[in-house]
Amino acid sequence: MQLTTTGSRADATPPASSRNLFVRNATGLVRELSAFDAFNLVFSAVLIPVGITEVMAFAPTFWPHANLLLSFLLATPLVATCGLVYLYYTVIMPRSGGDYVWVSRTLNPFLGFFANFSLTFVFLTWIAFNFTYMLSVMGPAAAYVAGIHSSFITSPSKGEIMIIATILTAIFTAVMVLGVRVVARYMFVAFVVVWVGMIIWLIAMAVGSHGHFVHSWNTHSGTTYGAVLAQASHQGFSAAGAIGWGATLFAMIYCFQVYTGFQWTGYFAGEIRNVRRTATTSILGALLISAIGYVLATALIYKYFGFNFFGAVVFNGLGGGSAHWTLPFLPYLPALVNFLPGPSWLLTFVALCFVLAIIWWTPTGFMMGTRNMFAWSFDRLAPEKLTQVSDRFHTPVIATITIGCVVELLNYLTVYQGLGNYLLNVIAVMGVAFIIVSISAAVVPWRRPQMHAQAPGWAKPKLLGVPVITIVAAISAISWGFVIWVAFHTGFGGSFGFKPMIEAFTAPLLGIVYYIGVRLYRRHQGMQLSQTFAEIPPE
Repeated sequence: MQLTTTGSRADATPPASSRNLFVRNATGLVRELSAFDAFNLVFSAVLIPVGITEVMAFAPTFWPHANLLLSFLLATPLVATCGLVYLYYTVIMPRSGGDYVWVSRTLNPFLGFFANFSLTFVFLTWIAFNFTYMLSVMGPAAAYVAGIHSSFITSPSKGEIMIIATILTAIFTAVMVLGVRVVARYMFVAFVVVWVGMIIWLIAMAVGSHGHFVHSWNTHSGTTYGAVLAQASHQGFSAAGAIGWGATLFAMIYCFQVYTGFQWTGYFAGEIRNVRRTATTSILGALLISAIGYVLATALIYKYFGFNFFGAVVFNGLGGGSAHWTLPFLPYLPALVNFLPGPSWLLTFVALCFVLAIIWWTPTGFMMGTRNMFAWSFDRLAPEKLTQVSDRFHTPVIATITIGCVVELLNYLTVYQGLGNYLLNVIAVMGVAFIIVSISAAVVPWRRPQMHAQAPGWAKPKLLGVPVITIVAAISAISWGFVIWVAFHTGFGGSFGFKPMIEAFTAPLLGIVYYIGVRLYRRHQGMQLSQTFAEIPPE
């Protein structure tokens, strides 16, 4: 069936014949987000303070000889191809729901729902994982810098973590109900606070010498610089010799993971002013600044702490030598702030900014989840009440509360069932979804030529008869294929077990069952959803 479209203009409306296909004739959402608001949302999703902490802790644990500066430099252009896919689609189809709408209208409705459902599961899992990570890792690290010894902060129990995560989930659900303008104001304040701290952190590492670090470590850590290197060597760690290229390439999996988020503009494109221009500045701007941030931070970490020492201390504290670790802190980046130059109050502020970064990004995760669920409902794949938009707050209240309940369930699974332990397996789920989105973009010039005609100028030229967007999308798909291969064949010193992968893919499998059930139910009601998926949803 030929897709009906009226172009990519923000004020486009579907023809009258299509208006009975959707829940109603307009979404009720309002374009209230400015260019900076859109940038701040997606830039927060990249979550550099937490991302750099995870990469510099997790990757050396699994691949001790990886050079993460090179990993970021190699991963950045590959990640950019995925961003260009999302920019392409956001420009030609600016509708809430992002890749759900795009893939369902260009490739296949089932694949569109499967990919979007999978990504929604992954991103909402990150909200719960980051709450737990904040309370069990980032908080204790900041407490060490501040000199706080309360066990409630330094080693909270599972029950305490669950209570705090529940309170945070309720608070952010309420904030999201109040509408995107309230969210935008909150995120602006959080952006300023977090990045004042991060800039101070970068400057401190830039101006501080490695010699200063060695002196500070020997004075305050409880051990010596030489003892750390000697212990790591005794346990089998060595950073000598040439670059470990295999480890460096494999470590890119974490670079891919922490970059993800800069392209999310498409999920809430129905609420952005001047969407064509704003999508370009927000997506590409967030990628550029994120790339600079990650590369600069990694280079400064190696410069200030020393490449060999940093690898050794992570190996001792978090990797193969962790059984012999006796220091009162773990070598996560917020804890290592204690050894930077500067007064103690300033270092405490910097460490706290690592913690606050998590609650800076959280509304973005909620926004993505609610808008995707809203889009499913608008196409009648979910209960119609999920599309109800408050006249006062211009937000889907019931969908927002529902997402809050989902996050609370994920809090429980993360705290008590160890869902966060399957992080790499969850990355594999994300990779499958991004491959589907990339393939759909690659075939748009042939399957939907009228839609491709509305594409940005960079996507239209041909190389050897192949449109640029097809080449870019193919590179994106191959890159995420590499991520999946790494997830299945490396990490933790070997292949992943059957159980963790089944746990990670349970939610997408449930999504398949749900989709089939809804299609059968709607067919029983006399509805042919294939007609719905032949139209672009109204605004």
